[in-house]
Order: sequence, then C-alpha cells, then structure tokens
Amino acid sequence: MIRTIGATVVLSGIAVVAIVQIGPGGDPSVIELVTDDHDPASSVADTPATFEPVATAEPAPFVYRVGVLAGVTTDNFWAFYGGEPSVWNAYILGPTKPALYSLDPVDGALAPELAVSDVSPSLTSGGWRVEVPLNDSLSWSDGEPVTAHDIVFTFETSRALGLEGSWSEAFPTTIGSMHADSEYELRIEFTERPNLGVWPYGPGLAPIMAAHVWQPLVGDVDMAELFALAGSPDVGGGPLALATIGETLVTSTANPGYPFGSAPDIVEYRIYEDEDAAVVALGEGEIDSILTPNGLTEDHLKEVASNPSIVVETNPANGVRYIGFNMSREPMSDLAFRTALALLLDREGLAASIPVGGSVAHSFVSNSNTRWFDPEAVGTNAERYSGDLATRLDSALDGLRDAGYTWSTVPTVDADGGVAAGAGLKIRGLAPAPLTILTPGDAYDPTRPLYTAEIAKTLGWLGFDVRPVETDFDSVVDLVFTPGEDGLLHYDMYLLGWSLGNPALPGYYRTLFSTEGNMNNTGYSSARFALQLEAYEGSYSFEDARQALWNMENTLSADLPYLLLYTSEITEVYRSDRVAFDVASALGGIQGRLGGIGDVRPASLVTQVRSSGARRAGLRSHPDDSQSGHVCPVVGCRRLLVGAAGRGEHRSGCGSHLLDRLDRLDRRLPRPQTRSGLQVRHSV
Repeated sequence: MIRTIGATVVLSGIAVVAIVQIGPGGDPSVIELVTDDHDPASSVADTPATFEPVATAEPAPFVYRVGVLAGVTTDNFWAFYGGEPSVWNAYILGPTKPALYSLDPVDGALAPELAVSDVSPSLTSGGWRVEVPLNDSLSWSDGEPVTAHDIVFTFETSRALGLEGSWSEAFPTTIGSMHADSEYELRIEFTERPNLGVWPYGPGLAPIMAAHVWQPLVGDVDMAELFALAGSPDVGGGPLALATIGETLVTSTANPGYPFGSAPDIVEYRIYEDEDAAVVALGEGEIDSILTPNGLTEDHLKEVASNPSIVVETNPANGVRYIGFNMSREPMSDLAFRTALALLLDREGLAASIPVGGSVAHSFVSNSNTRWFDPEAVGTNAERYSGDLATRLDSALDGLRDAGYTWSTVPTVDADGGVAAGAGLKIRGLAPAPLTILTPGDAYDPTRPLYTAEIAKTLGWLGFDVRPVETDFDSVVDLVFTPGEDGLLHYDMYLLGWSLGNPALPGYYRTLFSTEGNMNNTGYSSARFALQLEAYEGSYSFEDARQALWNMENTLSADLPYLLLYTSEITEVYRSDRVAFDVASALGGIQGRLGGIGDVRPASLVTQVRSSGARRAGLRSHPDDSQSGHVCPVVGCRRLLVGAAGRGEHRSGCGSHLLDRLDRLDRRLPRPQTRSGLQVRHSV
C-alpha cells in the first residue's frame, strides 16, 4: 500500500494536511540524532547495507536507496506529528505508522487498513457513534498485534496531554470518547453528528501508536516531556520500521506484520548537503531516486539528460500561483480594478509559455484531483473572463467607469489587434499613485518575473504606473504577511503561490479567505462566502461538500481576492535500471507518496511500467490536459501536518480529509495505499 503525505505533514506513510507558502527548496535546519542510543544496527548507521552473495534460492533483499537533503530532527513520532512537521521527518517517519484507513493512490478513495470496511455513524439513544470492526492481520514490527486498544491509547494520550499540531486535527473536540469493546472492535462516541472532517477523515486517518511500547512511558509526562522522549523504543506498524539514524544515513526495514502490498526490504535515506551532491550521486548510481518537495531544477535536469538509465517523471503539483491584492488600499479595494485585470491578462497564453510546463488555473482544485474537480464549474468561472480582446476591454472599461474611473484618452484596441494604452487616468477625480507588485527575482523562478511584467503591462494599458519589485522570497513573504507597527500590511500586489497539500478534503478555504483565517492577508470579507464555507465544513456527505466547495469557488472567482494564474508541475528523477513504480502518474509525484513506499519495485521484476508521466532524461514535453486529467490524487490523506521544508514557508491550519471510498473488502489486492495531507505552503 502506498504512503503519502497528509494532515500537516506531507508524505507516504502518514498523511499530513497543511497549507504552506511554497518556498525556495529544502534546507531546513537539522538536529542530527546520536546513533548510539537508537537501536538495532546503530553502530553501522552510516554504512549502507551490503549483502554477501549466498548460494540459496532466496532472492537478494531489495534495498531502495533514496537521496534526501536533510535528516530527521526527531525519532519521536509523537513530536514529529505534533510539533516538528518538516518534510524530511515526514518522508522518513511517515511510513512507520498504521491507521484505520488510508487513501488509494489510483482513485483517491478511502481504503481499509486496520478497519475491515467503511462504517457510517449512527444515532443511538446515547447519541452519535460509530462502531468499527477491525481486522486481525496487522502487527507491529516486534510481532505484537495492532488492536483497538492501541487506537484508544493514542486518542486518550492525545486528549489527556492536550497534544497540539496534527494530533488536534486527528482527534477533533466533537469526539467524546473511544472504547475498545474487544481486541478488534472499536467504538467512537461523538458529542454531535460528525461531519466528514470528523468522521472518517479525523480519527479514521490518524496515526496509531503502540500502547505496549508507550503506555509505560507517558504516565507522568506533559506534552513537552512526551515530545522530548527518545523514539528508540518505538516500533513500526506501517509498511516500514525505523532502524538506524546517523548523520549521513537513516535506514528503515520492512515491517513483516504489514499485510498490504509490499515495501522494500530496506530503505536507505542517504543525506546529502545539497541538491547538487544528490544529483551527482544519482548519476553515479549511489541512489535510486531523490526526494525533494519542489522537484528538481531545470539545470539539474540538464545534468542527467545524457544518462539513459535516469528517467525524468513529471507530475502535476498540487498548488497554484496567484496574484494577491491588498484590499485595504485603493485601487485594489475596487472590484472593478481586480475584474479589469482578470479580463485583460492573457492567462492562457502566459501559462502555455511556461518552460517547465504548466496550465492556466481557474480554480484551486487541480483537474488531476478527479474526485473533486468539476469541469463544468471551472468552465463557468473561465467564461466570466473570456471573449475576444475588444469585448473584454469594453467590459473592463464599463466596470471601471461605473466605479468612477475616467481617462483623457480612453484605452482602445488598435489596428494591430493590441491595446493602445489610455492616458490621463483619474479615479473619482484623483490621479492614482504608482503601484508595486512584489515578486521573487529571476534567480528564484524566472516564471514569476515574466508574469509580473505582463501584469504591469496590462495595467499600463488602463493608465496605471505599475512597478515590479523583485526581491528574495523571504522578504516578499514578510512584507505581505507581517503587519507593520501600525498594524497594517504595506503592499499593493504580490505574486506567490500555495502548495495545497492533501487533496482529499480541501481545507484551505477558511485559512486563506475567512475573516478569521490566519493566512487571510488580503482583507477579504464576504458574508456569502462565509455561509458557503459553513455549509462546506458542515457537510455530512461527499456530494454536499463538493457542491458547497464549487459554490465557494464561484464566489472567489467573482470577488477576486486572488487572481489565480497557473498550476505548475513537479519534476523528479529515478534510476530505471534499479527501480520502477506501479503508480503511473500522481498529483504531487513520487515525493507526494513519500518516495513511493508500497509501489516501488526492483526494475528486474517489472515487465511494464505504467508511467504516462515519465520520459527519458533530456526529452522535454508539455503535458496535455488529457494526460493530467486522469492523474490520481495520490498524496495520501493521513493527517500529519507536514510543514514543508525551506525558509519562509508559512504553515496554516490543516484541512480535513474528505473522500468517499470504493469498498475493497472483497478485493484484498496488494494495492498501494497512500496517506497524505493538506499542506499549504507558500510557493512563491
């Protein structure tokens, strides 16, 4: 079963969900752990596994060698899930814990893991409850069975110690109690009817901790003391168990008690100081793949282009780039101004020119997230700003005139089919001051300055003096999200992006656009949107939630606190002479599945790799909509708030997970499952 990020973390063994501003890559500070007190082969923790050939019919162990750019900052899963949700922690620790359910990487549906099947809440004389039968086939890596007592222990510890981070998302306050009616019968009591974010996408996707290991250790500790405990006594319950931790090498081994699919016998996470070193190691055959949250740069792809054993795989990234408006300032506060820009900016043409691949965005939901995506609703949003240039210019000018805009020379479409800029612009009798657009510079991402220049030119047609301001990523984030001493945000417009994390139950709408949203930096406020958000978050069925979501999308498309620009791709590499992957193409790519634990196979055992998103190194191609349209939302849904790595990334509230599932109880195939989360990170 495949693991991916979910909740507030992001990756394969566990799900993490969070929204984070996409930052410049992965260089989180790392606290190296001492190897001596970590368990099995700690004395050789920095020595890659080697195996002497033995005359036997047994196949050689499958060692999957993964390059990462940082090690774990903790070996304590409690701390990782609650307070240290770096992407590197998620890659390595994520696959070590089971849950009641995980996400199928092919269709994004909930699939049973410890639970036998999906179960709906029922109203009894004692209130709302759900009774979950458990299967008896899962064991911890030390051979002890995973039972209902482990789930109850995890919940009660989280509740008793007031655990924060993704633990609070996993066990919402409307869960009144949990009970182990037997070893394999779990009962959950709710204080009110649970919406989808509570069941099944709360405790249903929560990681389960081993009671027989941790119960003796948590008796008199508080949250800080629990998070400070060594994780060396812990055991694995997912496809992997953590084995050794060293400064340059972390290893995990397959959990023999995990019955779903298969995992590599050994996973070696080899730690490199930077992406340059990892790419060299890949080319020399030291590693099989590289995990990095933003994928590889174009320069690094060129380095591997001549190596026939390296495959470049391109997948849609679960995120959008956008221009944000400071709605507390004129003219950004004028809907007519924002609408005029949306009408006149050639977003389709710009998206087609992105050298690394991308497509225009008319919604936050990726067209690769097929369970949620609604092409008809997106078409309605796009049509609002479509038409020939003359028609769009007339609509823009009509709206601006109604808002009090006048010109001494009105903008017109010229004989060459372009726009002759207007002059003498006044807004309600006053000439507008120059405007600025903040964006990271060309060295960070050449696409952002390209868009910024086009936006400035487009507003120049209307008579505005717009000045792009290029600076470093962290400065842009600080300026647009940190108020000054007067409590106000001092920017006009900015161009950034969000990585939206777990696509199972999009949870970023409150964070970004509610009046109390902690990342609502535009000042957007809408009573209509608030009601739609309430309906969305209160939905009891997938159908109701999906309808409410597209109601919100329609409102945001009309109100334009953001003007969505484009979605991009994540480009990754692996050694096709060493490994292959069962999942052809996935939202978030290999890193979104935490390295593909569960769907990675030795290349020698794979006769045909279903990889519509893969191409040989050096070949460039722009994916078409037909390819990306059937990509699965494989970034699993295991609520672990994986804070993405990199400076300047902002984490916000973890969204809940929502997906119906196909019942696979009668089809117990070794199909990979994925846990993933909603990570919203700034992707400027």
